[in-house]
Amino acid sequence: MKEYTTTREQLTNQSLRGLFKNNFELANQAIRLARFYIKSGHEVTMGKLLNEIKRNPSEQYLKDLQKMEEEEEETTEKV
Repeated sequence: MKEYTTTREQLTNQSLRGLFKNNFELANQAIRLARFYIKSGHEVTMGKLLNEIKRNPSEQYLKDLQKMEEEEEETTEKV
């Protein structure tokens, strides 16, 4: 129950409002970030996603994460 309350507070947090032009962009960013975490084998929670988006709201952040993941895969394949 505690995590639900925390997530609910974060969902209604005013600090998310100004990060994107509209709620659809926010939702799309959250979906893309969640897909990345799931694909890379990380555990995903709504709280973690929202905190990550607050810290790094730009689309470039997700592109950088994906690039680092690809570079890591290439390095692993060469070994």
